Amino acid sequence: MTFETSLRALARLGDADLERDWTWPGKGPADLRNAFFYILMEEQAALVVAASPTNEADRILALAQRAFGDLRGLLLAVPDALLDREPAPREWSIRKTMEHTIGVERSYRANTQYALLREDGEPLTLPADRRPKPDPADTEGDALAIALALARRRAETDTALANTPADDLARASQWAAVKEPFNVDVRFRLHRFGAHLVEHKQQVEKTLRALGQTETDAQAYIRQISIIRSRHERRSTEGVRQRLDDAIAAVAEASTEARWDRRS
Repeated sequence: MTFETSLRALARLGDADLERDWTWPGKGPADLRNAFFYILMEEQAALVVAASPTNEADRILALAQRAFGDLRGLLLAVPDALLDREPAPREWSIRKTMEHTIGVERSYRANTQYALLREDGEPLTLPADRRPKPDPADTEGDALAIALALARRRAETDTALANTPADDLARASQWAAVKEPFNVDVRFRLHRFGAHLVEHKQQVEKTLRALGQTETDAQAYIRQISIIRSRHERRSTEGVRQRLDDAIAAVAEASTEARWDRRS
């Protein structure tokens, strides 16, 4: 199981399931609620020893990655049956919201790269014919597939922009997503990545509430686990992440056994 599939499985646990027996590795008897705290503590331990962002651009994008972690954790708990359901007539479904969110992630990246490479005589705004075209693959499939697509697009952004030199953060750009366009700089554009993810995480939350979906304890816990993972997954070693993934998979497998035991 991957990190995401394990969290997806854990998101299905009801509050009563968390009372089932579970053994804390190397410690002793506990319950499945404590299994989430065990995972969270392991992720925290990885975070505190991971490398820190090395420059201002990297630190800014680390904030966006934290916002992504929250949205990822929320998406992994979304029942697939609710992805295309409108909360009210003519209001966006969760899939539509994510189509916009991922599309804007790509657009922001293209506009920021343009600002960094633009010649002095070129317009401040990226020409329309050079903007990214929508990619239906970004929002095909289930909630897990959409979360993974957002993760890939976020990784593309960080690869392209995290090493932006400090002197380039003041390069000019223009912000047009307002009533009257105004001039900004690359630093402003980098901060927009995280703010936009927060905006549409909130929209997905509101949509779920409107559809009658309440967050369980397990779902709240996996969001926190996803947030902590997001803060170190670009900086911790592959070996550390694999060890953590294995630990989470073991809990997910134990939780599946617990659910079947409870039904029998």
